[in-house]
Amino acid sequence: MVVLASVLALGPQGIQAETIKYSELEKKLSIDRSPLESVGAAPSSYAPALENVMPAVVTILANKSVQLTNARNPMQEELFRRMFPDLPDNFFERFEEEQGTPERSEEGLGSGVIVSPDGYILTNDHVVGAADTITVSLSTNNREYKATLVGADPRTDVALIKIDAEGLKAITIGDSTNLRIGDVALAVGNPLGLEQTATVGIISGLGRNELNITNGGYENFIQTDAAINRGNSGGALVDANGRLIGINTAIQSGFSGGNIGIGFAIPANMALNIVQRLLDDGGVVKRGFLGVFLRELDGNYAKALGRKDSSGVLVTEVGADTPAEDAGIKPGDLIVGYNGRKVDDMQTLRLDISNTSPGKAVEFELIRNGKERSLDVVLGDLDSDSNSLAGVQGSNPKPDKPEELIEGVRIKNLDDETRAALSLDDSVLGVIVESVKDNASAAEAGLRPGMVITQIDQKNVSDVTEAYDILEDFGSDVLLLQVYAAGRRDILAVPLTQ
Repeated sequence: MVVLASVLALGPQGIQAETIKYSELEKKLSIDRSPLESVGAAPSSYAPALENVMPAVVTILANKSVQLTNARNPMQEELFRRMFPDLPDNFFERFEEEQGTPERSEEGLGSGVIVSPDGYILTNDHVVGAADTITVSLSTNNREYKATLVGADPRTDVALIKIDAEGLKAITIGDSTNLRIGDVALAVGNPLGLEQTATVGIISGLGRNELNITNGGYENFIQTDAAINRGNSGGALVDANGRLIGINTAIQSGFSGGNIGIGFAIPANMALNIVQRLLDDGGVVKRGFLGVFLRELDGNYAKALGRKDSSGVLVTEVGADTPAEDAGIKPGDLIVGYNGRKVDDMQTLRLDISNTSPGKAVEFELIRNGKERSLDVVLGDLDSDSNSLAGVQGSNPKPDKPEELIEGVRIKNLDDETRAALSLDDSVLGVIVESVKDNASAAEAGLRPGMVITQIDQKNVSDVTEAYDILEDFGSDVLLLQVYAAGRRDILAVPLTQ
């Protein structure tokens, strides 16, 4: 089994450093955003590039105290009682209280990258986020420094620490948006305790997400086959000119736990964005919040919406009292643009929203019922807003129609008894799915008995008669149904038999 393993794992935050504003740090950074030139022949040596990189890569030793649990053994206790029958009933409990909870010290080894001459160092949250003490070792002068934690963001695995030093060799930071698959990449760090190790490979992939390296956080990883091993976490991924393009973070590993040629790094631009927000928001990253449930487009959804490709993200539900509802975003809207950038997929949109500060007004480009429109949305704060979900108001039910709505699907009106059985409140309006044939296309699309159809062809439906009226003028071969089930709304694309 292939195991996706973080290179080094540690947990809660350690000692905090005094916070400055990012604008103060930015003046000290060396940034080169010029694109990498393509050359015909491979270089005979990467030593010139590495001469500027190696002094900027440091060793990080993170210490933390771990409380051990007193795992009592019932069999041993019973044997002890047989040997000493006069022991008090609470003997073992009292003994455990007197002994207290034992602790042990754990050390974690990782890497970091000096980004400013006065001692600011980029690394991973999982390297330093749990540490009680952080020690940084420099290869240039063989000195050790105590470091303080400026800020850390577990959702992206980025951390910034600071040592009290001046005149350090800082790395030049490149532009990770210029990367192409096939570009040369060099990983520099301290794998397995071997200081100042450099390996070479290429950029194998870009925009890797849904790897769960950050436990449901925000992922946009660079993939490389440059060898990365335990201890490389927080080290530098650089281009052929020695410019920082990523922070090494994790590996795809086999049973051995070692490198198999699939490693991941946080893009340099993303890491700097997190550093800026850590410094400007007091050591905690604040993220934008929209308040919608989304769905990727596939061929059926694209066809139903009259799209030639599957770009864009479909809104399946809008939360009540959320920025999305306040701005007028509706279920069934197709989001195709965000703040002037094209929206291709759900993960990219989620990352873009998270990278936007709460309270900022952003522009969404939408397609609603085949027409383009723009909406300005003032984003909320992800950590303070709740995604409260509510339905769309409609009219009172009308009599049932017995025949099938579409092939294999029977529906009926919602009545008080059905509402009570399904725990539906008055905000959920639509028709109930009474039965779906197993071999029907609707079943394959995900329609199930007990679901409430709230929209047909992006039109609100409140009763059976209205449902059939909508279908009378329907001319496509894929039908969009908005459904409600188990407290959630979704949109299904149902191919219709011709």
